[in-house]
Amino acid sequence: MLRLKDHWTRPEGPLGYYWFLTFETSPELNTLVSGSQEAIDYPYYDAAPLASLHLTLDRISNDPTSVGADLESIERSATEVCREFEPFQITVDHLNCFRSAVAFDVTPAQRVRQLRDALRGATLHAFPAASVKRGDTNPHISIAYANVDDIAGDRVVEKMGQVNGKVGAARVTVREATMVLLERRQRSYAWEVIARVPLAG
Repeated sequence: MLRLKDHWTRPEGPLGYYWFLTFETSPELNTLVSGSQEAIDYPYYDAAPLASLHLTLDRISNDPTSVGADLESIERSATEVCREFEPFQITVDHLNCFRSAVAFDVTPAQRVRQLRDALRGATLHAFPAASVKRGDTNPHISIAYANVDDIAGDRVVEKMGQVNGKVGAARVTVREATMVLLERRQRSYAWEVIARVPLAG
């Protein structure tokens, strides 16, 4: 049985530098997400604002003060590796319910992982002290975050099945990776864009 976990228990404030995919100009994705958020409008979830939709590729540093001038070196290193990548299309579909979030799957996962691995290598080359993420998670885009603890999530899981039977999919072309300074606010995320690195092909 799924029991929800409050996503917002950790303190507000800066979380560090990350590599993201962001979706500021993806109307097809916005339509898919907004319709799905309406379908799972439970009081114990906070819907992610459409402007904050993102896919986390990797972490650069969880201490914003530790990077400093190395950010420019990381950007240059990432620019070099991204010259080898053609822009590619991802498909966003199929909702999953986790303990602290509801998220869409992203495929092809392997293509996203290849970009992540290239950025991770570039980051570590320029900044060996980078606190990159370890382990491997499936690429996903969170659309809502749990705001309560220890509530049975059975109804949410059931609702996911209904929503997945009704909503379609969104297709997005990935043309760049975005370096951000991420911040946790009250029941939301925000970030400052530090650099946009194009996939030059």
